[in-house]
Amino acid sequence: MRALWLLLKGVLFLALVLVGAVFALKNSVPLSVNFVLINSPEISLGLWLIIFLAAGTVLGLFSSALIIASYRRKLARAITKD
Repeated sequence: MRALWLLLKGVLFLALVLVGAVFALKNSVPLSVNFVLINSPEISLGLWLIIFLAAGTVLGLFSSALIIASYRRKLARAITKD
């Protein structure tokens, strides 16, 4: 059963990579993003979108992990008080 689950995860990961690659290839317009102090190199629009999606996902996971850690500390304190 574990091997089947691992195979399913691998197939899903490959499908997501394939969709991302096709997305990047279809949006091949070169684009330069101007940040506040830095000008970025000119890369494709699809690649920029994937980069920003990944960065937003990582930031969201990090912020939710901080909130969950805070709640776990509060729960541990409440359990030790009783």
